[in-house]
Amino acid sequence: PTIEIIGQISPRPIMMVGGGLSDPIFGSEAEMMIPRYAEAAGANAQTWIIPEAVHCDGPNHRPEEYAQRMVEFFDTAFGITR
Repeated sequence: PTIEIIGQISPRPIMMVGGGLSDPIFGSEAEMMIPRYAEAAGANAQTWIIPEAVHCDGPNHRPEEYAQRMVEFFDTAFGITR
């Protein structure tokens, strides 16, 4: 399970993106991810909940913001200056 291994990613940065709407099987990722996964991942973890999204459909709801946040995350993680 993710919760058991996510702490091994530290000290590398991690970005967790989840949906705020409840999935019939898993429930809301907002409830799972914050604070459980973020706490288990460590200080280098960032979370972003897209309230109108379910699981992986965040880019469909906010394509420009999603792209911007991901580029910023990877630029920071890899020390890229644009």
